[in-house]
Amino acid sequence: MPLRDYVNPDTTALGQQADCWEDAVRQAGALLEKAGTIAPAYTQAMVDMVKELGPYIVIMPGVALAHARPEGNVKRNSIAVATYPAGIAFGNESNDPVYAVFAIAACTDEDHLVLFRALAKFIAEEENVERLKAAATFEEIGF
Repeated sequence: MPLRDYVNPDTTALGQQADCWEDAVRQAGALLEKAGTIAPAYTQAMVDMVKELGPYIVIMPGVALAHARPEGNVKRNSIAVATYPAGIAFGNESNDPVYAVFAIAACTDEDHLVLFRALAKFIAEEENVERLKAAATFEEIGF
């Protein structure tokens, strides 16, 4: 399925500000909570994963993919994205600062792979990432 099946204007927040990586992950998670696709426990689980395992979610320069194990707190497969024009330090020397935080919520491990594949296809194109960083509206992103 294409990425636009999982992310929409309601799960997108452009031009955000955050004091730290944890705030940025919580803001992205809050978009999915508000959309009704995850329980608040999933947002906390995403934060806990980074605290436990470090900034491994920063998978390329400027992009973080926050996620956690489903454990019954994901109601529907969905993706949120929040952009941070000022950049956020996650503690990943190679890929900081982060300008886009994706929150990925999947109901099952198999769904998790489907969502990651769809997102990987999008971020593999450098022009897509640049367009996302500069976007003022959801439509400008081009999902």
